[in-house]
Amino acid sequence: MRQSVHPTKTLLIETAVKLLDTQLPHEIAVDEILEKSGISKGSLYHHFVDLSDLLDTAITERYAKWVDRSIEVMSQILTDGSTPDEIYQGLVKVTQQTQSPLQRGERMQRVQAIAKTNGNSRLTEMLSSEQERLTEALTDIIFESQQQGFVNEDLDPRSLAVFIQSYTLGKIVEDFSST
Repeated sequence: MRQSVHPTKTLLIETAVKLLDTQLPHEIAVDEILEKSGISKGSLYHHFVDLSDLLDTAITERYAKWVDRSIEVMSQILTDGSTPDEIYQGLVKVTQQTQSPLQRGERMQRVQAIAKTNGNSRLTEMLSSEQERLTEALTDIIFESQQQGFVNEDLDPRSLAVFIQSYTLGKIVEDFSST
């Protein structure tokens, strides 16, 4: 469960997240965040070391929301399915949704977040925590599915969890390929 965050800090993060919906991190200025949030510069620097700290936090918040949705969807498939075929059909449906051309923007945002970790140890640590949370949740879901006889028990649950994530993220190659 996430810790309670000061309302001012929350508003700054939410404002930065909204700006990231339409702008790249390097296009966002402190003054823009302050104007849109109505927060003072002193308050921003009370809660964050600098603009980069705020943007790293906002990028991580967006990533965490994607992780939350992924865990929820995969858990729901297992909860709703009572036969191997129902589980399979649920996985087919979620794969079609996540691989849809309509999800291109979300896939690009995830790749941009991952790419931004290059040389940024703070963001690396923050995203790593969220990524591990997703991997652990998927590992648990897969293990439970194995216990129920829905997934081959010879497969390593963690390896399968990483494969699922790699497959989903790998779709980005087709997003910019002309053929």
